Amino acid sequence: MPVDTKIINARILTQRGITRCGITIESGKIHRIASETSLPNAAKTVDIKGQVVLPGLIDVHVHLRDLDFSFKEDFHTGTCAAAAGGFTTVLDMPNTKPPTNSLLRLKEKIARASGKILVDVGFYSDFPKALRDFKFLKAFGAVAFKAHLLRPTTELNVDDDNVLRSAFEVAAKTKSLVSVHAEDRSLVTELESKFQAARDTLPAAYLKAHPPEAEIRAVERILRLTKGTHVHVHFAHVSTFKGLKLIMEAKQAGLPVTCEVTPHHLFLTDEDFYRLRGVALIIPPLRTRQDTLRLVSALKTGQVDLVASDHAPHRLDEKMRENIWEVTPGIPGLETTLPLLLTQFNRGRISLRRVIEVLSENPAKIFGFKTKGHLKTGYDADLTIVDLTKKFTIDSSKFYSKAKYSPFDGWEVIGKPVQTWVQGKLVMDDEMIVADPGTGRVIGVA
Repeated sequence: MPVDTKIINARILTQRGITRCGITIESGKIHRIASETSLPNAAKTVDIKGQVVLPGLIDVHVHLRDLDFSFKEDFHTGTCAAAAGGFTTVLDMPNTKPPTNSLLRLKEKIARASGKILVDVGFYSDFPKALRDFKFLKAFGAVAFKAHLLRPTTELNVDDDNVLRSAFEVAAKTKSLVSVHAEDRSLVTELESKFQAARDTLPAAYLKAHPPEAEIRAVERILRLTKGTHVHVHFAHVSTFKGLKLIMEAKQAGLPVTCEVTPHHLFLTDEDFYRLRGVALIIPPLRTRQDTLRLVSALKTGQVDLVASDHAPHRLDEKMRENIWEVTPGIPGLETTLPLLLTQFNRGRISLRRVIEVLSENPAKIFGFKTKGHLKTGYDADLTIVDLTKKFTIDSSKFYSKAKYSPFDGWEVIGKPVQTWVQGKLVMDDEMIVADPGTGRVIGVA
């Protein structure tokens, strides 16, 4: 009997370097990877003409919006953007409207997404108000929990150390990962009030209201509160080298902590914020050139666990307001993350092995996806096929995302996803979405 699909003229990264091979797919899984002459016949054969196949990319920090924010993004447009960017799995954050902070809200979001998504999607939950609900949310499908220390959407009082530690203890008992937005709320709100009262609406005031110290204090607090609980804490969008250094020290001390960085914190600086204003406004904000250089170095040497886009789409008018305090923070990143990293590879600043580790292998390992992140027999046939030498200019007007802006507009990049396969189905082919809504699945659902 022939298998479903055979991909020929493929190249993959092995311990011996980039090697030619073929890949067969059966029932949505990788059936075999071998020389083409060793592969069985297939009902369909696809010639990818020497392009490189990466394990399907996983973005663990995405805001797909939908619900009352569907004017910014919805599950269909967001997962179209994911597929266009080479991502086969994305994890959606809970700070939607309404927020995902109960079993009812999680069920509503899953039901709404199921017929619209094009790639696999997992859903975070906020900390539930009743700690006993952790186990129910986890059992129903929450892939992780989010603690947003600066702008919490949970009804739990995350400003109270005792409450937060109790939540961490319960999360640990249910073997749940907790992702943390680490900015000290008391410090930031005090500074924001000060500058807003002075009617200082310039970008410099925004940066001063979100100082590096806010991240450092929050990281220190979380590490102190989680010590001894055995909860796995994952620090989202680390933006300062001092914050990263604290996390690295905690790892060396044996604490179960991991972290991510974003492309905008790797490749943009506060100078870009001064120039682009609202288009480059995010939280935590862009930092100094020194911070970015140190974060890139940490990425190269393996001290950063993974890269996540923090895809946070908004309407363009929400980003173009003159008063900096009226600008909505967020950058769309699903369609730029891979090309930006492949450009670093092409310029000799990072290995292709590291690109695969931070976008595929480590996200799968950290978030417990046992059949994703690798090109192996029996794993999901999630494939990101790239042209490593393709040069193009980033143009946000062509995004599948509803967010038609980017601080990377006009950047010349090298390396582009040309096909995205999800569970053995071709979803994106040469910039075109070729699959139907509902092709993706909600992962983790009971």
